[in-house]
Amino acid sequence: MMIRKRATTQTYSRPHLSKKSRKEEEDMITELPEDVRRHILSFLSTKHAVSTTILSRSWKNLWTLASTKNLELDDSLLLHPESNSETIHHLPSLFSDFVNHVLGLISVPCIQTLKLCCSYPYDPDHINCWLHTACKYNVSEVNIRVYSQNPIKLPSNLYGSTWLVVLKLNANVSLDFRDSISFPRLKVLWIKVYDANNVNLTQKLFRDHICPILEELFIEGEILDENSRVVLLVILSSLKRLKIEYRLAHSFQGGIEYNFVLHCPNLECLDLRDDFLAKYSARDLKVLDYAKISIGYPCADYAAFDLYGDVNPSNRAFEVLEELSNVKSLSLSAGTTKALSCSYETAQHTGLDDDDEDALLIRLRNFELYFRFLTFLELGFRTCESWSLLPLLLHSSPSVEYLILKKELDLTSCRYKTVFFWRPEGPVPECMSLHLREIEIWGFQGESQELAIVEFFLGHAEVLQKMTIHVQGSSPKMMFSEHVSQIPTVSEACQVEIISTKSCI
Repeated sequence: MMIRKRATTQTYSRPHLSKKSRKEEEDMITELPEDVRRHILSFLSTKHAVSTTILSRSWKNLWTLASTKNLELDDSLLLHPESNSETIHHLPSLFSDFVNHVLGLISVPCIQTLKLCCSYPYDPDHINCWLHTACKYNVSEVNIRVYSQNPIKLPSNLYGSTWLVVLKLNANVSLDFRDSISFPRLKVLWIKVYDANNVNLTQKLFRDHICPILEELFIEGEILDENSRVVLLVILSSLKRLKIEYRLAHSFQGGIEYNFVLHCPNLECLDLRDDFLAKYSARDLKVLDYAKISIGYPCADYAAFDLYGDVNPSNRAFEVLEELSNVKSLSLSAGTTKALSCSYETAQHTGLDDDDEDALLIRLRNFELYFRFLTFLELGFRTCESWSLLPLLLHSSPSVEYLILKKELDLTSCRYKTVFFWRPEGPVPECMSLHLREIEIWGFQGESQELAIVEFFLGHAEVLQKMTIHVQGSSPKMMFSEHVSQIPTVSEACQVEIISTKSCI
């Protein structure tokens, strides 16, 4: 019998301190130099920095020399978990008093960062007054996140400011400026567009003479009008990072026409997101470091309804990729691959027999995309038809080294034989012979049909070093692992890892 020996413990008594000693111990931070205490306060939120006023006379209004360098006015910070309904009812007036008090005590020549977050509806005149007062202090970064049905005004002292570097407008902001106004030092601009009229106004911002050194632009919008017809122009030579995200407020029967015309020759990163397939034009792009395309609705049946009149909406996804031929890293969502797959007929639809080994070659001739610099490729799939793009994209990307595949829907819901056009006797993509080194697959369910994908890559990827397969559930993983272990690999250095996951992507 093994006897566990109890570990001996030894207690130590804390030396007794007199009242004077305890007071000195508790107030050591007050003995620090004032500039050190100001520096400490600069890391606190404005609310918590202001609360140090009650500590002692030496702390009174010390925050005005520190915290106002980073002024954060957020009404959510006034709420506590134990706040009752009466407190919440009076929150707007409490917050208004707090903001007026803070702004009245500012004693620094400049504010580095101003963040105004209002989750409750306030009088627009009050908000305009707060912004105008705070922006008088040569603010470098402005972040406005305000809920207001009525538009608020961007402070006039921000137009032409030589201090403003970052401007984030997540609010219903009214922009009122003339051609002579510019933002000469603005490098980052985030703006939320609320309606078509605002689009026509905000696109005046996206010009070289207005924002001559802008490097990052994020445009977010929500479509409320069913009969929207909008053309948004972005003409910025200095722009390096661009993100456009538009969503439908609700389902529409049709009549939505959004065109984004981009002229940003020095763009490095591009992120496009919508759920209705807008039209994008991006001319004269140089080599892109990264592009993420998440456009279209994954479950849409583009052949069943005509959303854009005589224009086939699925072609728009192809048109976007056609202009990204110089991209190095590319990510396509399930909605994008769905739209792309509708642009091309399968061998079955072209009238060719499934056994005709020329089917893939015929489709390749019609698939004119070519990504000569692409080394990283990520693809999402939610329909059987979308998987038919995989061999086409691999043939179009001869330099791909890292491949991620994400299966987002059970493929057993439709005929699996229409999914792939693997032809062992046909041409093997160049990337698989020379460059493809790592593959990561997500969303597999341990089905026998999925083995066709694994078998194709293991049998043709000559320089493959690692394949990681994420299978949903532990039982499917065990069975799937057994089948995969029996598949021969053409690459002797290849290691296959199968990981159990809990849910779909």
